Amino acid sequence: MNHFAKITMVLLFFAGALFAKNIDFFFNNNGAPCISKRPSILDRSCFDKSGKSRPSKLSQVRLRVMDAPEMPSAFFGIYLERPFFIIDGIHLSTDEDRTLSQLQAETEEFGIPEILKSLGYTPVLVQFSQTVTRSLQRNSETFTALLEFLDDNKLIPFPGKLQDGYVILGISQGGIIGRYGAYLYDKQRTSDNTPVRFFASLDSPHQGAVMPRGLVATIDFWANKAENASAEAFYDLISAPGARDLLIYDTQAGNGTYAPKTGADRFLFGDYRRAAEYKGFPAVLIAQGQLKGKDPDHKNTYFKLERKTSTTGKVMGRGSSSMFYSAAESGQYAHNRVYEFNKDIPDVSTKGKTSYDFVQGSTYPFAKTLYSSLRKGMKDAMPDVWVKVVQASSIPYVDKVPLVKEIPLATIPMVSSWESDNLSQESSTFIPTVSAMDLKCGGDLAIRKECSHSQTASGISFENPGSASTAKAIYAVDPTHPRYKEAVSGRHIESPVKGNGVIDKNVLAGMRTDVWRVLCEVAKADYNPATSQFRNPKLGGFFSPKISCMDQSKMPSVIKNGGVLQSKSFAYVRYDYSSATERSPQASFLLPAGWKKVMMADNGLDVPAGSIFEAEVRVVNPRSNWMKAELLLTQRKDGGHQVQFAEQNVPQDGFFHTIRWQMPSTAGALKNFRWFRLVLNSNGGIVTLRNPHLVINANNLEEVPAAIPSAKIYPNTSYKVVPWSDMVTVSSYSDGLGTGLSIDFKSNLDGIHYDLKRAYSMNAYKDLKVEYWPGTCQNTSIFFDAKSKKNVNIGNGSLQNGFVVKKLPLADLINTDITPKGSLSASRLGLQAMRVNEKCIVRSVTLE
Repeated sequence: MNHFAKITMVLLFFAGALFAKNIDFFFNNNGAPCISKRPSILDRSCFDKSGKSRPSKLSQVRLRVMDAPEMPSAFFGIYLERPFFIIDGIHLSTDEDRTLSQLQAETEEFGIPEILKSLGYTPVLVQFSQTVTRSLQRNSETFTALLEFLDDNKLIPFPGKLQDGYVILGISQGGIIGRYGAYLYDKQRTSDNTPVRFFASLDSPHQGAVMPRGLVATIDFWANKAENASAEAFYDLISAPGARDLLIYDTQAGNGTYAPKTGADRFLFGDYRRAAEYKGFPAVLIAQGQLKGKDPDHKNTYFKLERKTSTTGKVMGRGSSSMFYSAAESGQYAHNRVYEFNKDIPDVSTKGKTSYDFVQGSTYPFAKTLYSSLRKGMKDAMPDVWVKVVQASSIPYVDKVPLVKEIPLATIPMVSSWESDNLSQESSTFIPTVSAMDLKCGGDLAIRKECSHSQTASGISFENPGSASTAKAIYAVDPTHPRYKEAVSGRHIESPVKGNGVIDKNVLAGMRTDVWRVLCEVAKADYNPATSQFRNPKLGGFFSPKISCMDQSKMPSVIKNGGVLQSKSFAYVRYDYSSATERSPQASFLLPAGWKKVMMADNGLDVPAGSIFEAEVRVVNPRSNWMKAELLLTQRKDGGHQVQFAEQNVPQDGFFHTIRWQMPSTAGALKNFRWFRLVLNSNGGIVTLRNPHLVINANNLEEVPAAIPSAKIYPNTSYKVVPWSDMVTVSSYSDGLGTGLSIDFKSNLDGIHYDLKRAYSMNAYKDLKVEYWPGTCQNTSIFFDAKSKKNVNIGNGSLQNGFVVKKLPLADLINTDITPKGSLSASRLGLQAMRVNEKCIVRSVTLE
């Protein structure tokens, strides 16, 4: 009975991976918030947001920032880049000695931090020092203070905070703390503060968790009637604020009934509802329980334990404990008794309904844990064969050192045996499915309704639940989930590594499905429809804003492989403004103003379809606030036929940023293409390039862009005309026929383009009609984005109403081998001279 601490196995287990280096921080919110790199209260300095040192009490939050980008000039030598918080759950233990290393070790089993890092995020493990004895609300408020601190402090820079924002994943209890803390932070922040981009929870009890009613009653008996010290300690734990806040059955000390309690006076069902209904950021909730429309099959008896000890046939002691499921208020759900010689604690039989014990949801072996603990305790107290010593008195006895020696009156031989020793039902529900999905029925919380027992997967729109849930999207173990066919829902946050070291493939597949659904929704929230791009460029090639997150065939290999990216470095790399080569870790140079070719790389073979060209660029001392990057893919080192990819903005904040372009996936589209040319356009600055490479295991998931808003490309003030060099002169033209755009090309192959600002679909149109002044444009080629396999000249049109008109099929102007799903889509219209001193005066350009 002194092994109740084993019930502390009700911990949260989650998954992830190890990175090159980790930095631990300790955050304190007592008084002025401060952060330290040392956990000890002795000889310790804690630094507030201004960098001022002050003494601190023991930390309330432990952080492990995994492989953050380095910044030697920063106070702690790092800065934040796309932080992805993983918040640990409750640790039911009398000493709460769980560590960040334990959390990390558990997360390594699924490779989640490695996946996050491969996708451009910085994993940040978050662990609260007191998950049981502090209330959910207090820990949530501390998490709010942490977000506020990281948003604005002089110690850990966060340069991309308005673009990156916070991404938060809470595990079990961590999901409650994360959701409420993020709500408190986000509802009061201003536009200058870091936004919360996304929140997700994994099997979190948004409407309460279940610890069997009989378990609570049994622990109460052994703690408060049998006065067992270990039981007393654990009863104190489940009665403490952090645990009590979570549980549906009431564990208030001295309560005695342990009845369900879901009134608004409790945090989850009162104050927390404001956070649940908040729509300031997308919330996605993952349940690890099934929705089969019925509670799982179970036995009505969890266990029966009864052990007696006797001498000469007379029973001298007895301990018994039984735990049951009860379907009615009159039914018994726990029975306990302790008898010892002339001291008898009467039978305690508790009655009531325990329907929450087996509501649909993820499970935990509560009964097995309690049974094992009680069984060992009873056997320790009543061994098979032992001797009972009856004492007469105690007198002081001194022999070298002071001792108290007891004089025995008699010794009595004892024999013990089991009268009942049966474990019939190991597991019960821990996190109800409807609780983890924050589901509603008839406008009320589903946990209060019959539908928590009868809800089926077929009645839910998981990716768009509407008023059925407080979340943007909800997921459970539905028929598309690899664990749906299991008779009973899996264990809450179950490790795939079993005791014998064997990997359970079903558990692994189930967790990866949950991770896929979270990250798929992260990508949807990250996508910016105004630019048709992800804010985080590393999501491209792995995710699409339009795919279903329930379609497992779309799960990217970076998740299936546990974060491993298949990449290839270039065998030949040369820089135009630096002597660096492929052997150099990076190249730095002063970039002149204008369009400048800055790097050439050779793949050696045909570029793989669907692969991604990726490099990192940093700009310091810029001469303006803008820079564009463009990528050319050619068949020869000296140029020639080329594929031109859309330009990208390059931030000029002094930090490295990833630029990437995905190659077309059409078979044969890149045959004989092997040379890359990186081009930068700006007013100049000091540029550093590093790590150019190809990502091989990507999928081209680009969707057909939105339809172009206007058929008129010119004249149209929405579209800017961009000369390719200072050798091209662009000016307004006017004569008796009307007004137009005059373009003077001084050199062959020079050009301009009409910038559409983003890619648009022109699938609704067939032709492009160009009107120009007679005697001009005779040697001017035209194309969208990248030239197709032949030059299309706008010369030799027909004369109509004083102007030359040329109609050109869009299929000849758009290289559909490289467009999303072969669509007629593009982001710019280019005009290029085919001879020296070419002149072209354009009146109009219209889609038909």
